Amino acid sequence: MKVGVLVMDEDLTAGCHVARAADAAGVHSLWTIDYYNRNSLVRAATFAAVTESAVVGTSVTPLFARSALATATAAADVQAVAGGRFALGVGSSTRRMNSDWYGFDLAHPAPRMSERIGLVRALLEHGGGPFSFEGRWESVSFAHLDHAVKTLPVPIYAAGVGEGMLDVAGRTADGFVGHPIASAAYLKTVARPRVIEAARRAARAEPPRFLTQVIASVDEDRAVARRRAAAQVGFYATVKGYDPLFPGDPRHAERDEIRRAFRAGDARAVAAAADGLVDERAVFGTVTEVAEQLRRYEPVADVVQLYSPHFGVSPDEIAANERSLIEVAACWNS
Repeated sequence: MKVGVLVMDEDLTAGCHVARAADAAGVHSLWTIDYYNRNSLVRAATFAAVTESAVVGTSVTPLFARSALATATAAADVQAVAGGRFALGVGSSTRRMNSDWYGFDLAHPAPRMSERIGLVRALLEHGGGPFSFEGRWESVSFAHLDHAVKTLPVPIYAAGVGEGMLDVAGRTADGFVGHPIASAAYLKTVARPRVIEAARRAARAEPPRFLTQVIASVDEDRAVARRRAAAQVGFYATVKGYDPLFPGDPRHAERDEIRRAFRAGDARAVAAAADGLVDERAVFGTVTEVAEQLRRYEPVADVVQLYSPHFGVSPDEIAANERSLIEVAACWNS
């Protein structure tokens, strides 16, 4: 298992400092997010330009926030800057994010995700001449789609929660990206078997790779580290669409309490209500304790992306945590 760091800083200049420090320390990979105030592809290109060795990837790029052509073109550009070190992680995002942020009606999310990944891959792999793609939802046509410079291959990893998305990852993508609050138990008993079986049925030439984000909070004061991790776990536990991450519906009462606290805008109450969830859905404590807790992901992940809590956490606290996460990742990969 390799360990990378997901760079959370909203300030891109600060993020570049983190990326350089992580690359110099020998961290395996650097990952970027997409949000209303962060562009994953711009950030990936920037981090690729200021680093030399680390894999640079998006975790994840919302697949319906941009056209398939815009995504493929950006991915090819980032890969050119990265010299082959770039990995494109994609996800559908939630229905509300698609409708409220992107103006996109996400009906039939799993089959649409599968078709869009196929189209992005076809655009990336097209060498020259006419191009035509006619799917159930997508229709793209060019009299000429020529590339003067050969596009380097771009691996595509698909994030998913429900069974349909797990099937998409196994059938269509090069691998799977687990959600920040996906427990090691969920990955072992639900995600991995489903993705592997989907890949087998699709007769994929290469076995899927397994990546997962893991909420990671470092502080010498273990109680502080735990509270920050719990707040982030709670933040994600409010989303109904992530209920499949709790198979059998365990901790239903806690999740209801978390949602009440979140609606009230009380971050500390969110953390308190989520305290019973944090042990299996995050890693926290000192650098040594976090590194030791990561061992539970070894049987289920090829790459772990350390995800710094940001809900109710100041930019300075995020930056300090990222410095510690670089230490965790560098020691793990050495």
